[in-house]
Amino acid sequence: MTVVRLQAADGRLFAVDPAAARMSTLVQNLIDDVGPGSAPIPLPGVPGPTLARVLEYCTHHRDDVRLQKDVEDLQRDDGLVEPWDRRFMDVDDDAMLRLLCAADYLGVEPLVDLCCLSIARIIRHLPVDAIRQRYGIVDDFTDAERSLIAAEAQHLA
Repeated sequence: MTVVRLQAADGRLFAVDPAAARMSTLVQNLIDDVGPGSAPIPLPGVPGPTLARVLEYCTHHRDDVRLQKDVEDLQRDDGLVEPWDRRFMDVDDDAMLRLLCAADYLGVEPLVDLCCLSIARIIRHLPVDAIRQRYGIVDDFTDAERSLIAAEAQHLA
């Protein structure tokens, strides 16, 4: 069986099923450009442990045809995410953000969507200050800017 070899930023090598590897648009484009070969494909933007998690996701979903969701589906919370995916995303905030960045870099859109949905589920009921504290977001608005934003938000409600 042919495998695709990937090399993480830390030099760790992975032998991956071609169907799983092609879930990444970056890897798929590299395979299409240079052809399948024995040389590992370098992925300098992804450390080994994070790449292992991305590849775990891609291997699990390599044969799935129902990964593209409508926007309306993403707004619902009733059974959209499979139990395996919920367990997969049961990680700390740092690991989730590393996974999101890696999935974005690699172009694994279903995983990007899953990460974003998971983060949205975490923050949707949190007050703004709690979100800022949890993710280290600095509040650099002036009092005048805050007042303007509050006034504009009232028009939207």
